[in-house]
Amino acid sequence: MRTRYAFVFAGFCLMLIPALAAALTYTTPNTTDGVVENATPQLGGTEWESDELVDTDGGTDFLLTWDDTTFFNAIQGTYADQEDGDYDWFIAFDTDMTPGSGATTDGYSHVTFSGKFLPEVIYYFAGGMGWYEYSTWDGAQWVFRGWSNLCSYGGWDSTLVSEICIPESLVVNAESIAVCSWLTDENQAQVVASFPKANPIGVTPQAMTYFFVARDTGSGVAPNGLPVEPTPPSATVDNERSFAHTCTGMADITPGNCGATTQMVFYYTVDGSDPDSASAFVVGTYDTCKVGGDTTDTFYAVFASAPDESTVKWIAKGVSKAGIVDWSDAVQSFVQGGTAWVGSEGSTPTDCTVWAEIYEGDGGVTSWMKFDYTTDGSDPRTSGTVQTVDGVFDAKLGNNDKFYAVLDMVAGGTTVNWYAYGTDMHDNYAESDTFFTFEQGDTADYYNLTCNPDSNYVTAEVGPSGYGSNADFIWTTDGTDPKTSPTAHTAVGYYIASTDSTDSLGAYLTADLGDTIKWYIMARGSDNSYSESPVQTCTAGTTSGPTLCNLTEDSQTLVVQASIYPRGFGSEIRFIYTHDGTDPKTSPTAYSIEGSYVRDDDPVGDCAVPTGVFEAQLYAKQGETIKWYAHGWYQSHNKYNGLFGDSGVRTFVADSTHAGVPPRGDGRVVRLSNSPNPFTGATRIMFTLTGESYVRIRVFDISGRLVTSLYEGVASEGENAVEWNGRTSRGEDLPSGIYFYRFEAPGFQATRKAILIK
Repeated sequence: MRTRYAFVFAGFCLMLIPALAAALTYTTPNTTDGVVENATPQLGGTEWESDELVDTDGGTDFLLTWDDTTFFNAIQGTYADQEDGDYDWFIAFDTDMTPGSGATTDGYSHVTFSGKFLPEVIYYFAGGMGWYEYSTWDGAQWVFRGWSNLCSYGGWDSTLVSEICIPESLVVNAESIAVCSWLTDENQAQVVASFPKANPIGVTPQAMTYFFVARDTGSGVAPNGLPVEPTPPSATVDNERSFAHTCTGMADITPGNCGATTQMVFYYTVDGSDPDSASAFVVGTYDTCKVGGDTTDTFYAVFASAPDESTVKWIAKGVSKAGIVDWSDAVQSFVQGGTAWVGSEGSTPTDCTVWAEIYEGDGGVTSWMKFDYTTDGSDPRTSGTVQTVDGVFDAKLGNNDKFYAVLDMVAGGTTVNWYAYGTDMHDNYAESDTFFTFEQGDTADYYNLTCNPDSNYVTAEVGPSGYGSNADFIWTTDGTDPKTSPTAHTAVGYYIASTDSTDSLGAYLTADLGDTIKWYIMARGSDNSYSESPVQTCTAGTTSGPTLCNLTEDSQTLVVQASIYPRGFGSEIRFIYTHDGTDPKTSPTAYSIEGSYVRDDDPVGDCAVPTGVFEAQLYAKQGETIKWYAHGWYQSHNKYNGLFGDSGVRTFVADSTHAGVPPRGDGRVVRLSNSPNPFTGATRIMFTLTGESYVRIRVFDISGRLVTSLYEGVASEGENAVEWNGRTSRGEDLPSGIYFYRFEAPGFQATRKAILIK
């Protein structure tokens, strides 16, 4: 039994292990009756056994075994239905194992062959109820050898197994064999499953490169231990997760290429049955990628058609960057919108306030929320000393209703344990997953305020540490009190490091050599506690601020350009100019235009260091004298965000007219949205303007705390997009939750919700 053959099938990275193979003994089915036993292999078995399942693709199992005289092939699953002729099954053998010898196409225009293995024999199982045709390659073309239903079985609705027995004589008595197989739909326009699964599926033609190979393996070889040659790339669909209240499923495919060619399809049912490739489906939307040893691409789908309260079961089919397909290993399940949800809880110890949101809300008309709390250290969910306060409706945030309560009856210094519960607009009940703790009236801690005069770099430590802890550094250089002065400057603290109790933060302050810097911090702990430090004083040991260099202008186009150092994401240049002869640094008629980023530059011209290059289009008439300078600064997501500075004034005469009104924000906002939403890695905030306009976009968390500033400057007419990566201005990953981006333009302000899911 099985003394002569070794097979190569593409798609698996399994290699033959002689020690294992020698210990196994198998038998082959002696009938073709549509039965796949999948029992524990045992001597004397007469049906297909579990060791003969070689590969699975597209929800279809491919089985293979052989004995001294015959090859046995089977498929099991939806695609095995041959009764109605819905699917066609092909099997190709490379019988001489000679590289480059054999056919490069299948003769049906469905697939091509390339690489080491080219077939000389093809079986086409498409006759319904077991009929198949057989062709051989004569070195120049395929030669049709006829139809047969000998030793075959065509699956049908209640027996979804198709089988075929192939006499050894019909594969030219080969000592070694390479084999692949594939299935097409009825119109033969799609390859729906491949064996090995490393071969691609999709619109025909498809290229079959991988084969399972058997070479003189001897007796007792498990077919599912045959190697695939060449060693194929792998693909993995995993990290599936569901979000019932947003009707969303998400899954990852590895390896990916950040959505360039990867794909995902989500198949689902709502009737309690397990989904397969014939179920309803939603084409996945690319969300983001994670870069590591292999890139992992995340996709999501919204099952919008699933009825409320229905049980949604789903699986995902992903296509990797190499075109390899993988399926979810297990069925995912959730109840569509079946219960309410309470989340986004928070508290502010300094003003004795707690809050939470409930999904799905109606603006507090029928939705409600209560807050249970204790002050003796006990769990408010079970304690006999619990006290209750009614929530006050605060705001409708998308589909959520936010409620709050002020616990001003609790004495300062008291530790409060609390949680929230309520019902949504459908009278569904929900409560917090856990309880929360804060100290009433607590203030943020701060320590070790330092100033390094050699760099005008100031630092502080803030506690409690963790997400939400931050500090703003406020300073003056003109001798005035930074807590009251209208000339004070602000820099968002740049994250340095953490300890168990504090976060270290720092900022660079703009000053000239010898200036007296007066500064303090506005500190917030991770529990929303707040405090201000006393005013600190130090003497600037250097002139600090960005370097502005390589200022140029084109008198014909009226385009000006400048470079800034340090360069990096968050560096900006604004161009200020006049064309009436007045000084742009003092003139009330000066125009201000945000520069557009052009490129990064190596040291060149009067820039002795690498820089970021910006430019802007000025407006003037021919013959007018333009006076201009560049103002450089850093947004909060750049660690130098406290630094700013001006170049000297430059003058030139316009040699042409650039007509029009300088952009002062007269463009109207006609569209504002973000996608994807929910998102895991990044979301794009998209907006359309009828003309150039000043725009500012900032992101806040549920408590109203600024998370990051995404953009501030003049945006162009038409479609624009700004990406947010779900991180703070310090580069910290944010937890799952609801966030709000605030969009501001002249005459237009709007706040939208972005749901971050980890």
